[in-house]
Amino acid sequence: MPNSAQEKGERQKDRQHVTALARGLQVLRCFGAGRLSLGTSDIAKLTGLPQPTVWRLCHTLIEEGYLVRFDRNDKLRLGIPVLNLGHASIAATPIAELARPSMQDIATRHQGAVSLGARRGDGMIYLQRCQGSQIILKDMIVGSQVPILCSATGWAYIAGLEQAERKVLFNELRRSDAKSFKEFIPKITHALTNYAQTGYVINIGSLHPQINAVAVPVASEDRSILLSLSSGGIKQLFNAKKLKIVGEDLKKLALHLGAALTAQTTT
Repeated sequence: MPNSAQEKGERQKDRQHVTALARGLQVLRCFGAGRLSLGTSDIAKLTGLPQPTVWRLCHTLIEEGYLVRFDRNDKLRLGIPVLNLGHASIAATPIAELARPSMQDIATRHQGAVSLGARRGDGMIYLQRCQGSQIILKDMIVGSQVPILCSATGWAYIAGLEQAERKVLFNELRRSDAKSFKEFIPKITHALTNYAQTGYVINIGSLHPQINAVAVPVASEDRSILLSLSSGGIKQLFNAKKLKIVGEDLKKLALHLGAALTAQTTT
């Protein structure tokens, strides 16, 4: 049996729990990407709450602007205040932490590594890195740096630059290491051509002979922030078909992260 201190703690917890607020949040959580508009009967089924309770909760949420009536069938949608809360949450969350759950999902599903990188000098430094079941280049961790010239992360960064910016970077890289620049510029040019057609760059063994990778740029709307998102795996697994599939997943995530960067830069 629980002691008196435990019982007191439980009673204290109960007193602090506001049931009406919890139910209101439960109503809001019914809405999502696959459920943009709902009726009160839909909400009652999803929450398990009585219909009269749902009516009262929705009435209050409508009055406060958190729900809005959508059409003549009394369907409801989330209101602007909810979006503002989401915007504030995104703006306050460092992009590397914000990206981590989705990056880990891609890494797990495709058995590769997923990295988020930012430029530092002639290289790209990892801001976030997630591994799947196949550990890829275990020495590469958050804070590790890879060369722009030979990495998918670097090539995606180049792809995200405007033509004038790209020219400046190429001149810098050429001055820094003319030999490597001469070796990799044909591969980079080919990757950029592919990017123009697909929206992602592909790197076949340039960073490591046993690793193939695909990457995309991630940019804020005003392009004041430019990052890159990449995923790589052993060449036997990351073949042409897999690279295409992973590339499409990275493109979707890059759109969300770009929106988050935009929110952060405008806050």
